[in-house]
Amino acid sequence: MWMAESVMAFEPGQLSLDTPNVLKKGEGSFGIRHRFYGKADDTEKFLGTDDGGNMHFLLKYAVMNQLVIGVDHTRDQSGYGLGIEYAKELEGFGRAGIRLNTFTIDDFNFDTRQKSYFVNASYQTPNFLDHVRLTANVGYDAYYEHRTMGVGLDLNMANKIPWLTYTENMSLLAEYYPQIDKVDEVSGKNDSYAFGLKFQTFAHHFELLLTNATNMDPRTMALGTDNTDLHFGFNINRKF
Repeated sequence: MWMAESVMAFEPGQLSLDTPNVLKKGEGSFGIRHRFYGKADDTEKFLGTDDGGNMHFLLKYAVMNQLVIGVDHTRDQSGYGLGIEYAKELEGFGRAGIRLNTFTIDDFNFDTRQKSYFVNASYQTPNFLDHVRLTANVGYDAYYEHRTMGVGLDLNMANKIPWLTYTENMSLLAEYYPQIDKVDEVSGKNDSYAFGLKFQTFAHHFELLLTNATNMDPRTMALGTDNTDLHFGFNINRKF
């Protein structure tokens, strides 16, 4: 088995999807997500990184086993969030979780900051065939009053080049967000997706990815994108 579920130190996260947490009381985690605005094939601007990007910071702390509170900030719309999430083992059938996140954003359509909430349920399968894990999200965004959905794939294995990355395991990750509800004048023409490579140790995740969107969480990824270009991005996650 690639990693025993019962002794997992850090949940096998996806690129932007929620995954059921495995944090124990007193443990926490910190994450940074970055998506560059420039085109990934723009070599004159160093893979599009010279055009700046969207950033997301997330801090979590377990007040009880698998009961977690978290705060977050996103550069786009100057978003701030405060949330609570709970996860449960399903006795051989993987894990399930639910997260309620209240947030405030600076929407240019209004003179004052807007407040709302997002509730999102997550399910993640066991690591079947020792190398394959699936993730699904279903949620409701009260701000735009629409349902959200996302699915993810994790093909994981022992790291074949540990001398280069100094990490124990690696994964090929992919995500797709079908637009099951359209929001007038907000939803993009295209569904959002992302794919990339993750390297991990017992308490760290390092992820490099390409995506057609610059959003970084299930609520905004589910809104789709008008973009047809790929953008470079990365995630860094640390358990403490």
